[in-house]
This record gives sequence, structure tokens and C-alpha cells, in this order.
Amino acid sequence: MRRSLVIAGTALAVTAASAHAQGSSVLTHSSCSMARGGAGVAAPCADGSAILFSPAALTMQPSTIGLGVAGITQEREFTFDATGERLRTDAETTQVPYGYASYRFSERLAAGIGVFAPYGAGIEWPLEFEGRFVSYDSDLRNIYIQPTVAFQAAPWLSVGAGVDVVRASIEINQRLDLATTPTGALNPVTGAPLTFGNLGVPLGTDFAEARLEGNGTGYGFHLGAIARFSDRFSVGARYLSSVEIDYEGDATFSAVPTGLTLAAGNPLRAPAGTPVDLLIAPQFTSGSLVNQGLATSLTLPDQLVVGVAVRPVPALQLMADYQWTGWEKFDEAPIDFETSTDQVLVLDYQNTDTWRLGAEFAATNALALRAGFIYNTAAEREFSVSPLLPEAERNYYTAGIGYRLANGLGIDVGYQYIDQSDRRGRVRGREPGLSEAQLRALNVGVYSVDASVLGITLSYHLGGR
Repeated sequence: MRRSLVIAGTALAVTAASAHAQGSSVLTHSSCSMARGGAGVAAPCADGSAILFSPAALTMQPSTIGLGVAGITQEREFTFDATGERLRTDAETTQVPYGYASYRFSERLAAGIGVFAPYGAGIEWPLEFEGRFVSYDSDLRNIYIQPTVAFQAAPWLSVGAGVDVVRASIEINQRLDLATTPTGALNPVTGAPLTFGNLGVPLGTDFAEARLEGNGTGYGFHLGAIARFSDRFSVGARYLSSVEIDYEGDATFSAVPTGLTLAAGNPLRAPAGTPVDLLIAPQFTSGSLVNQGLATSLTLPDQLVVGVAVRPVPALQLMADYQWTGWEKFDEAPIDFETSTDQVLVLDYQNTDTWRLGAEFAATNALALRAGFIYNTAAEREFSVSPLLPEAERNYYTAGIGYRLANGLGIDVGYQYIDQSDRRGRVRGREPGLSEAQLRALNVGVYSVDASVLGITLSYHLGGR
């Protein structure tokens, strides 16, 4: 029954990748930035989030404390090609908190620290969905701690740099299918391994519950620069390094009763009426489904963002950013099992491009109106789309407001509507070595996703500036 563990390991690795891809595009960790379509590497928001979005800007902004939370609401649907059957999930909301603190020591030197969870995600499907054999309930959390220092190298140029400490955790729950599980016997005619499906067990028969839990820590760095050629025109760039995370955790298994019995004359030569649950019970005590440790190492990709900001009139600022994310390096992941055979999993991701446009209008000295648009390509290739996180190219439509009081206290509210294209995908696990025709056959339907984000941020400028 080693195959069950292979599928479980796939869930661990692919969920980490997919959730990160989605999270890095949503940009929920500043309500101001979210409302501007995530644009602003050349002119970031003054709510403390420059630590993440554009670290060099800390020398251009007052000392700030910022706290916020974003709620990501999703509904998902899968439509089977063969039957037209549709399975839709209930709307679910994931809260993603964040916080920043920065201090400007002088006109030329500033520092800060950010704590945020940009890649937190939870996805749950009904247990009647066939995709439960990949995952029916997953939860991914990543906490980034990002200390940063910024320096004004010239009157027109500021630079920033810092380290990233990433604490990651993951939990995957899935069911295992008895029909695809080997019996341990060989076909007496062909000599091929017999599965329980060969004995008449129908496809989609749950016989085990698998829970995978893992934790890991990774380290990286970030760099940024802003060149302000005038009060009306600036150019910015930010680089976020790749981060290797070593996950260690446990795979635990529990039996799900099938109530099935063997027929007379079965190839296992067991008496008629023998309970199938009795035959597979030893697998949970001394076989491949015994509780055990597992480990894997994943390298999250690097990012490069460049952008410009212009002020055609003093009250209006327009911004445009481009981001490249190097997902192609996320190609394979080794899975080390404590008692079962190690595996190398094919993840098959591709680099992504993201374009962002944003606008901010100062309606009054205290009130700012914001809007934006984002387009990004998909990280998952044609045969990588699964229930873990059905991803596709997306358009984002954003809006929000900001209000700042005279004593330095500010509040920002941002909203995103995410228009994701429908995407063909699979509901079963993908194993290495499959031909393109076999991979294409796994895509048995279409995923549809509706999502929106609502965020609020409170910030305070020290000294009331």
C-alpha cells in the first residue's frame, strides 16, 4: 500500500506551492496597497507596509506602527465532463493578520520590522467530492518576520535591505481509495499485482483517513531601491530571495469501515464472506499505513518587482508595477518517509507574470480615494491543477479609502474582487512517469472559483506627522 503514502506526500508538497502562488498575487497585507491594486513599489503606502512592499521607502516616511487584517472569502465549484454534475463548496473566509513598526532615526537612516502571514490559506471540500482522495481539508500557515534597514544614499536615491525568517506549518486531510490499493497478491493468470478494484470493489471506496502535519523554518533576504527624480516621478524595485523550507512532521492513519465482504472463489483464496476490513487491518499496525514521520524540502521562488509612480497633478498619483516570480525552480520535491520507500514528486510549475495598475486621489487633506487593477498568469501548468488549490490566470478589481486624523492616526479600508478564469483539472493524485495522454486523461472536469478580499488597517505616525 505504498502508493497511499506517495499521494499523501504529493498533497504536502503541492499545497505548500499552490497556496504560496495564490497568496503572493493577492497582496492582502496592506489595505491601502490592496485598494491600489498592489501597485506602489516606487511610492508605497505610509502605513508601515513599505517594510514588505518597498523597504527603501522607510527613509521617506515617518516612523509608523501599523496593524491590520484581511478576510479572504472563496467559493469553489467543480463540474464533471462526463455527467455534468456540479459540486460547490460553501463560502469560507480565511483571516490573514499583519503588523509593522518602523522608526526613522534621521533624515537618512531608518529601520523597521514586519510580521505577517501572506500565504495563509485554508481549503475545504465536501466529503462526497471525489477530490477527497487528494485533499478535502487543508490548512497552510506561514509567518514571516522581516527586519529591515533603509539608507538614503543620495538626495534622490534610497536603498533598503533585510532578512526574512519564515516559520511554516501545514495540515492536509485526505481519504484513501480501496479500489486502487494493492491486495498484496498477484493475478493468477497475468502475474500482475491485484488491486481491490480487481476483486470488484468500486472506485471511490474510502477505507482510510490520512492526516499529514508538518512544520519548518526557512531564511531569505530582500532588497529594495527607490529613485525620486522629482516630486512627480519616481522609479522603484524590490527583490525577494527564494527560501528553502525543511518540513518535518507526521503522517497518521485511521481506518474507515467499508462493510464489504469477499465473494466465493476470490483470487485471495479467502473464505466467502470474509470482511475486507479484517484483511486490511494489519496495514494500520505493521504495514504501510502505520503512523510515521515524514520530511520534505521545498524551495519557494524568488520575486522581482519594478515599477513607476507619477503625479500628473498634485492631488493624483498613478502607479504601475510588474512582478516576475520564478516558479519554474519548483519542479520536484523529495519526500522522505520514516518507514516507507522515499519518493521524488513532480510538481511541474511555471514562472508567472503580474501587472498592476493603481491610482490614489487626495480628495481632501485627510481623505484618499483609491482604485486599481491586477492581471497575473497561472503558476500551475495544464496537468497540475487539483483540489488542493485550483489556480488559473486572474483579473483583480480593487477599490478603497483612507482617512488620516490630525494626530497621526489613520484608517484604511480596501476591497478586491478576484475574477479567476475557469480551469480544467483533475480530482485524483498525479504520479511520476505518466505520458501526456495519461496526464490529459486525469483532467476530468472544470474548476470555477469566486473570491473576494476585504481588509482594514490601523496605523499611527509617531509624533503625529
